[in-house]
Amino acid sequence: MKRLTTLFTAFALLFIAWIQTAGTASAAEVRFSKEFVENPQNFAEGKKIWIKQCARCHGQRAYPGKAPKLKPSKYKIEFVYKRVTKGFRGMPSWKRKYNKQQRMAVSAYIMHPDFKN
Repeated sequence: MKRLTTLFTAFALLFIAWIQTAGTASAAEVRFSKEFVENPQNFAEGKKIWIKQCARCHGQRAYPGKAPKLKPSKYKIEFVYKRVTKGFRGMPSWKRKYNKQQRMAVSAYIMHPDFKN
């Protein structure tokens, strides 16, 4: 009986781990199409997330803030998405709070020509 309980517990833990990662592409697997980046709805959604969440640390226009100054002209959009998804140093990961589409939208917003420091 003890062996069966241990086996069941191991499968349950594996299932929980699978559920938590199911449907989440790694930052390297995300592809940004031109249509996605240029879509005004994605821009608006990204801006909304920026104002609500990101501007708290990075500042309303990305600087000054308590977080480092962003330099979008030096980044690739996949790099921004990876940082938003996984976090970096003092910046937390946002993948539990924002879904993939939302993280892509805020990344596209940061990389948009209308986003200025």
